[in-house]
Amino acid sequence: MGNFLVGSRDSTASVASVWDVLVDVDRWPQTFTPHLKAAHLDGQLRAGATGWVETKLPLPRSSFLVTLLEEGRRWAWRGKLLWLTMDFDHRCQPTDTGCRVIFDVNLDGPLGSLVRPVARRIYRPQMERALDLLVRHVEARAV
Repeated sequence: MGNFLVGSRDSTASVASVWDVLVDVDRWPQTFTPHLKAAHLDGQLRAGATGWVETKLPLPRSSFLVTLLEEGRRWAWRGKLLWLTMDFDHRCQPTDTGCRVIFDVNLDGPLGSLVRPVARRIYRPQMERALDLLVRHVEARAV
């Protein structure tokens, strides 16, 4: 588990449906991460692949590296935000009624322990909204 934030939602959608949205990085801003202006994955999703995200905040574009892939279940990536390192772990777990999606975030770097409490208050609503939008999106597609 990350040292920053963990959030989850249950959905009646299948693991495959949730997975398809989680790995469609270029469409994140339209499907479930409206706090991003743009996102992009260079090539196929695999460990070692790179990409970038750009927030709507006046911050520089942030590159990321895919650090782990468990096809159809989990993928993780590491990026920089200013002087901080953020690790994002996206997981899909089957449930009796569909799927549980989990976002697990770690934040480290110089002064990371001092920044976490303030950053958590800013980022938590974005994460909660992203989880809600993701579930709403996959369940609407399943109808």
